[in-house]
Amino acid sequence: MTEDPLSLRLAEAIHDVFGDLAPELGLTRSELATACASVASGEAFDARFKVFVGLRLLERPRGKAYEGRYVFNPTSGAALLVFERLAQVGGVEEITTLLDRTHDSLQQGLLDEGQLAAKLLRARRDLSINTGHLLRLVRSKPIEELVGERHHHRSKAVLLTHAHRLVEAVSSHFPRLRASGTRLIDEALRYSAAVDEFSDRLLEQARARRDFTMLQPEQYVSAALSAPVDALAEVFAAAVFDPASVEITAAQVLVAAEERRPPVPRRRPARPAALPPGPDPLEVARQKARQLRQRRAASMQLWLSGGQEADLTAPLRALPWPAAIAAVVDLLQASADPTTPYFVQVSDGILVEPAGTVTYASPLSLYRLPEDVSGAADPDASAEQEERA
Repeated sequence: MTEDPLSLRLAEAIHDVFGDLAPELGLTRSELATACASVASGEAFDARFKVFVGLRLLERPRGKAYEGRYVFNPTSGAALLVFERLAQVGGVEEITTLLDRTHDSLQQGLLDEGQLAAKLLRARRDLSINTGHLLRLVRSKPIEELVGERHHHRSKAVLLTHAHRLVEAVSSHFPRLRASGTRLIDEALRYSAAVDEFSDRLLEQARARRDFTMLQPEQYVSAALSAPVDALAEVFAAAVFDPASVEITAAQVLVAAEERRPPVPRRRPARPAALPPGPDPLEVARQKARQLRQRRAASMQLWLSGGQEADLTAPLRALPWPAAIAAVVDLLQASADPTTPYFVQVSDGILVEPAGTVTYASPLSLYRLPEDVSGAADPDASAEQEERA
């Protein structure tokens, strides 16, 4: 479950909050954090809150994800957490928890000399019992029982650290209990030596059976850091390996080089040269656009001769070929301009006259549209865009 005693204390604090307040609608996350502020800081509370929700120690009243209130699950509690820890890591982990909680209570001034002496005695006796049990396993029990107990005796370094920290605090607050603290350290060292003997027997059996599933990951790490290279190589003395292949194709080299190529440095473009003195180019473009529109409007009025529509097939066929091309282009541009009240319709048919000035042409008609459907765009802007194109 956890090796952090703070999680157990926080679960107990949450249990006490619900027991004291008895809220029927539950409590919000912020209310729980405020009520548990004396046990854990805001960051420590946030780090463990989701774990409690996942373990269903805290539940939403109606089980809806959007609910912001939580209630305490009556089937869970601090006692169940303690029993679960006993099943997973054994009594030694509870001794570590006892040492840690005793240290916290001592620092907060919650223990007098008699209470502290009783806790030190309890921790020392529990350590002595676990040490004797471990030595009996190592010296008289079959290897199968050792394998079953191996996960109960993995935290000797943590236990020694907590024991030293508690004894230092005891020496500074209650010097008369220094002898009890020394006896606790001696018992913790005796337990540590028993754990080493326990691990040595497991290693001997693993080496003899060549069954390394009996070892814990921490033991592999310890061996890799401290064992000589020759001893580590013996494990693979009878192993068969395929020859290593270091063939690299040209395509792989190119891909790797492309992936690791440094980015091209970005360069700011040069500032544009200052414009020479003279008329504004935009104003010149607008003036040209207005003149173009005026010329085109005059040309359309000339073709219509004051009417609303005109068939321009015959007049265009009478013009020279270059002039006819220019006239048709002018008419089509006027028709495409949404701001002009003119529309050109070109027939799908074709007229052929080999001896004429224009050898072939399609019938073409020009219409003047009413002012309310001729468009509402800016005529100068439209002509300016056409001039730029």
